[in-house]
Amino acid sequence: MKRILVCDDSDFVRKFIKRELEGFYEMEIFTDGLAAYEFLKHDKDFDFAVIDGEMPNMNGWELIRKMKGDLELERLPSVILTASDDDYFKGLAFDLGVFDYMKKPFKSGDLLKYLNSFFKGNINKGVVLVVEDSKLQNHTISQQLNLKHIKPISVYSGEEAIETLLKGETVDTILLDLHLSGASGFQIAKALKKDSRYGYIPIIGITAASDRVRTEMMKEAFESGVDDFISKPYNIIEFSARIMAGIKRGKLVRKFKEESELDYLTKLYNRRTLFRMLNHLFSSSLRYKNKLSFLMIDIDHFKTVNDTYGHFMGDEVLKSLAHTLVSSIRNSDISGRFGGEEFCVILPHTDINNASIAAEKIRKNVEKETIKIDNQEISITISIGVSSMQGGDNIDTFIKRADDALYEAKESGRNRVCYYDKERGIAAFNK
Repeated sequence: MKRILVCDDSDFVRKFIKRELEGFYEMEIFTDGLAAYEFLKHDKDFDFAVIDGEMPNMNGWELIRKMKGDLELERLPSVILTASDDDYFKGLAFDLGVFDYMKKPFKSGDLLKYLNSFFKGNINKGVVLVVEDSKLQNHTISQQLNLKHIKPISVYSGEEAIETLLKGETVDTILLDLHLSGASGFQIAKALKKDSRYGYIPIIGITAASDRVRTEMMKEAFESGVDDFISKPYNIIEFSARIMAGIKRGKLVRKFKEESELDYLTKLYNRRTLFRMLNHLFSSSLRYKNKLSFLMIDIDHFKTVNDTYGHFMGDEVLKSLAHTLVSSIRNSDISGRFGGEEFCVILPHTDINNASIAAEKIRKNVEKETIKIDNQEISITISIGVSSMQGGDNIDTFIKRADDALYEAKESGRNRVCYYDKERGIAAFNK
């Protein structure tokens, strides 16, 4: 049974809460903040705290402050009970990491319903990347999202947010503190909106700016690419509604994006999307003199697979190769289906030697894979051609060298990696 700490100086409220929660939750009930604080020094095993804001000896605000600080109970979710709607108390509650506040008097059943909702199962309505450098506020926001059955992914800087996305996390919405240490929220929003991989994800900016500067901040936020804006302290109902709207939009846009950008069979990038990304990376590599490599991959004797086992098995072979390809490369690499049984991989910041090593890893992983369908087993091999950017290159010459190396790999026996070396021309990579 979940254990609840209740602290209120009103005899009526204490009895009301006890009657409401009895039989559903185990409770420890206190008449003032000091008594609760002294108890917590020796027993911190609670799942939730319900605390009155105004009490003698030690008020609820001070109790919360000591719980989060002295007692290191920053992860204990707490609700403040208050008779005031004053913005000062709302702001204070947020700054202290209070999960929520409930206005007195509340109706019979409200608190029980609230706690039941908090402890309810793991329905996942969506995923939100929470970018907030205050650990206390980050955790509070994450708890609030969990209450609404929204999965939070907590990060504490813009750089960490980008790293999380590069690792392949699927995110429906980004909740971005605009005042981050390091790169600001405005800078992160601009960077994400320029990246075709993440630009579709809705960004909700959040700030505690005063009314005097809020309008200017909103203007700068929207110019940076932020899609919506929330001010701290926020109303939890409005907060939830904006987050859910962002999630719905993010899922819908991702669905349309996937349908237009991904190959329907393998779910890798299609040729059109691949070339758009390659053009972007090629131009960036020229500008900043970064290394860039390209792999052309072809399934050996794929026609024989179709002729022997049928096109259904052929499709399974293509899907299996796509899966092996993705699991064999870095998150920063980009894989796609070039057409038919040909695939390709773009490797940013990679020279010819490391690209050839990556290609050999892919070749070996495919060679040892067995595809099983309807009591049939089949293994395949692939040939790979590798090229890296050279001075005077354009997209066509860059791709052609990989294609020429692939041709040599197939002509010289298949199931091998060949690369284009500036000094030696096309050469086989030693297995």
